[in-house]
Order: sequence, then structure tokens, then C-alpha cells
Amino acid sequence: MNSLSRLFYIMHYLTMHNKVKATILAEQLEVSIRTIYRDVDTLSSLGFPVYAQSGRDGGIRLLDTHQLSATFVDDDEQDQIMFALQNLAATDLKSVTPLVNKLSSLFNKEVEPWIDIDFSTWGREDEAAAIEHITKAKNQKKCIIFSYTNGKGRKTTREVMPNKLIFKQNAWYLAGYCCVRNTTRLFKIRRMTGLILSEQDIDEAYLTKDYQPKFSKIYIEFKIKTDLLYQVQEDLLDIEIEQGTEVTTVKTWQVEGTWLSSYLLSFGAAVEVVKPLELKEKIKEEIMKSTQIYF
Repeated sequence: MNSLSRLFYIMHYLTMHNKVKATILAEQLEVSIRTIYRDVDTLSSLGFPVYAQSGRDGGIRLLDTHQLSATFVDDDEQDQIMFALQNLAATDLKSVTPLVNKLSSLFNKEVEPWIDIDFSTWGREDEAAAIEHITKAKNQKKCIIFSYTNGKGRKTTREVMPNKLIFKQNAWYLAGYCCVRNTTRLFKIRRMTGLILSEQDIDEAYLTKDYQPKFSKIYIEFKIKTDLLYQVQEDLLDIEIEQGTEVTTVKTWQVEGTWLSSYLLSFGAAVEVVKPLELKEKIKEEIMKSTQIYF
């Protein structure tokens, strides 16, 4: 258990029991008594109302006014911390829940869950499990090894230094330094299987702290039946429309990728691509392949 976890444990224990012998904490946390007293000194220097009392009835005590001092974290900040942690726990990161409960006791606040988020796909829980493993690796400063299937169906084995988890367009991604390709890459988590922790440590020098993936954009223009325009307005940002009674023309810049042709094809005959010609030809090619299969 690292020093931060020990400090939370000590405060949580004292909140529940008010007093404890240093020998008991040392045994439970598997550290020396000297380490426990150093932790108490650390808590005291940070403004926490903890002190050690010598003598027969001595021990480590918590003052009756055991809520955090407003000069350290005021009431609004306590609420913000609790809400943020509850939101994180709601994403199915179960390791956060014990910390929420501990801080609830520390701040003397009732935990009232008010948000329920499930980012996993219907019928599958593997994304939440993968995020748990990645978070564990990040905390332990370890690389991860996994099998990865790219958009073309090719499977490779990767060893990656986790850098940042990103949720974008209804999917989780891992940004990290790929030790196989020797560069920073973005991995879609639902395409990762067999994820395990590696023996190799993360080298922070390889991680880009403010990493944001860069994508090229493409200008597209298409016509869609007006009664379906609402769906495009929900799905795509920054669009320009020339609305007609039956057909509306949509003009927009969107991130280039295979998702674009798949998205437009999902509307079937209700959409006609005008520009660019390359995208129009690609969609035509996909339609021809489907025709050969079904007709």
C-alpha cells in the first residue's frame, strides 16, 4: 500500500473509531510503527486534526472536530470532490467506490449517488474490465500487453505504456506509447483482448502529457430526405443546410475515416453523396458488393 492510501486508511479508521494504537495500524498496514508515526506527522502538517498521545491510555487520536478544516478544503470543494468521484465510480470503475466511502466518512457527508452511467455496449462487460486493468497498470507504472485487431481485421500483439483514457463518439480509447511501433498510438478498447500487465515499467519520458489525437478532416456534401434531417443534426456538428420541402442539402467538414461511408450508408436510399467524388465512388463500390451478395 502506498503512502497516500495509508493516509486515507488512517483517517478513515480514526473517523470510525476515534482512537487506535500505533501497533494495530502498523500490523494492519504491514509497515513499521515508525512509519505510522511519520504518517501521523504528515497528516498533522497538512492540517488534519490527528495527534499521538503517550501513556497507558495513549494512542493515535482524532479530535472531536474531525471534519477537514475549511482552510484546507471548504464545504463546496468537498462536494465537488465527492461528486467527481461518484461520477467516476458511475463509469463502472469499481476501484473508486471504496475511496468514495472513505472520503464520505472523512468529510462527514452522506453519499447519495445521483448519476448512473454505463459506457459498455449492450450485452458486453469487457470494456469496463479492460479499463480496470489499464487503470491498475497506470497506478503501478507498468506497461500492458494485449492482442489488438485494427479496422482492417489484422491482429497483432502490442506492449503499450498507458498514457490517457479517452471517451469519444460512444467508445473508449487508450492513448499510449506503443513499444512495438515506437510511437504514440490510439487504441480502441473494444478491439483489445487478452490484456495483462507487463513486467516492464512505464518510462514517463515517452508519454506526451497533453496528448490529443490529430485527425484529418474531409469536406462532404450530401442530400438527405428532409424528414430524416433531425437525425443528422443530432449526429453531426458544424453542418450547413439548404433545407427543401422533400430533400435537404448538407455541407460539412468531418473527420476522415471508414466510419463516414458506413454512417452515410446507414441511411440507405435516403442519402445521396454529392462531394467528394472519391467518397461517392467508395459508397457506390460498397453498394455493388452488397448487390452481388443479395441479388
